[in-house]
Amino acid sequence: MREFIKSHTSLTVIIIAALLIELTTGFIYYNSQDIIKRTTVRVMERENIALYLCIRNKLTEVEVVLDNMSWIVTDDLIQPDSLTRETYQIVENNPMILGSSIACIPNLFPQRGRLFEPYSIRRSDGTIETMQLGGLDHDYTKSEFFTVPLATGKSHWTEPYHDHEGAKARITTYSAPVRNSKGEIVAVVEADLSLEWLEDVVNEKKMYKSNQRFLVTGKYNLLAGEDNELLKMSLEYLKKDEDQSGYVTMKDEHGHEKLLFYNPVGGKTDWIVLNVLDENEIFEELSRVRTKLLLMVIAGLLLIGFIVWRSKRNLERLRQVNEEKERISSELRVASQIQQSMLPKNYLKQDNLEIIGSLVPAREVGGDLFDYFIRDEKLFFCIGDVSGKGTPAAMLMAGIHSLFRAFSAHENNPAHIMHLINESACQGNETNMFVTLFIGVLDLPSGNLLYCDAGHDKPIHLQFDNLQFTVSPLNCNPHLPVGLFDDVKYNAQETTLPAGSTLFLYTDGLTEAMNAERKLFRLERVNDVLKHCIETRQSPKDILDTMTNEVHRFVKDAPQSDDLTMLIIRYDAYLGR
Repeated sequence: MREFIKSHTSLTVIIIAALLIELTTGFIYYNSQDIIKRTTVRVMERENIALYLCIRNKLTEVEVVLDNMSWIVTDDLIQPDSLTRETYQIVENNPMILGSSIACIPNLFPQRGRLFEPYSIRRSDGTIETMQLGGLDHDYTKSEFFTVPLATGKSHWTEPYHDHEGAKARITTYSAPVRNSKGEIVAVVEADLSLEWLEDVVNEKKMYKSNQRFLVTGKYNLLAGEDNELLKMSLEYLKKDEDQSGYVTMKDEHGHEKLLFYNPVGGKTDWIVLNVLDENEIFEELSRVRTKLLLMVIAGLLLIGFIVWRSKRNLERLRQVNEEKERISSELRVASQIQQSMLPKNYLKQDNLEIIGSLVPAREVGGDLFDYFIRDEKLFFCIGDVSGKGTPAAMLMAGIHSLFRAFSAHENNPAHIMHLINESACQGNETNMFVTLFIGVLDLPSGNLLYCDAGHDKPIHLQFDNLQFTVSPLNCNPHLPVGLFDDVKYNAQETTLPAGSTLFLYTDGLTEAMNAERKLFRLERVNDVLKHCIETRQSPKDILDTMTNEVHRFVKDAPQSDDLTMLIIRYDAYLGR
């Protein structure tokens, strides 16, 4: 054997190289499969969160209307005809509600009979019809929507059922108790939601063709989706999980692997959203690449034979190894570019506003974030710092960034935005990672600033006032960081920024920048630099450059210990549009 190796050195080297290529190819394939699966899981988890939040928000609208109406109805209890008008207005003013009734306790209005239940229903042509449902053929006192609020004194979502008398459709009902002036429950106001509406919500905007979504109650009754074997199998897995939140891999009756994602809708419901994806569809494109790769490997082996015969192909193998190394480096660069692309553009200048931001991660990817956008003449901005570093911090950073964009699209109160982000971040946070976060909403015409600070470093206010330059921290109430506890109460604060004001926001990567002697840059040095900047009337871009240069001059050749993020906002007198 040794003699063969000595006499066929080139052949031995080529065979070893061929084996290494096969091992590398297999390694790349299975690692790519793992990356694709993990990425898909993250995407599907976010999709499920967005879906159940959409459903919860719609249901909350109904709940708010009915809960408020239960108080209004109290004033009309002496006039039966007023109750009919109330049900009509509920249906007329709320397109999501198919029908509404006010079911009175027996003999509340003897002149209207023992059972009095005025009901309004929106018909298919858009008209609203009113009727009196209560009677011998419709004893609502035995219905779930009536008995549960009467017994518990609380509002209630019913299990799905088919209403043969009023809506004449498959519905679910939200009902709330109505009390008289003595606090006694004398009626129940209810709203019917068509399950066809839930069906449309559950099945819209699917990312994959094989997606099957279901919406079930806490008693596992189907609200939306197709009643099939896949649902039954999914429910069996769901019943094993007490938290009823997460994802599992399961096999269907044909042995195909499926990914099952499930989340509770929350709010006042016990509903659960289920999302099932065929794993084969995830790897369909990768399988085609694998086939092509296999053909390429076969061609490569034939080429190796030709190389042995010609003894002139060693350089080709070296080139392939170099390309593989370059590919790995390129993937790291792409990951960093993807993270940077999630941030807004570094510089914005318009009308009375000038903004510039900078994020320099300590590793290829980091856990700092900043964001801003303008909506309805209001500047929404945030800056945050995820605990930890590297890939886990970057993943949480991406999630917080997406949640900020989603919740601030329709909400103007930074405390409410912070509460929604914290509620979502706490769900499934088994790693106990948290985020210090500052959110601000600046009204551009007036300069009024609403803000909320969740454990983040206080922004610094730079101002030229009465021929004096002032550099002072913004007054911030202490709040716990996002992601620790889902019941944290966040409060908004308010101040007015005079024209010519500058806000300097940063993460602790600035104040804790460390030189070779392990000394910190510290807040005092930051304030000194900012005082020089404001006295020399520097623009936001100049302030950023000055601060960056001072940090580099202080740190010198010491390795960067933490992500370094700064966001500078200059506000001037409003010019209008």
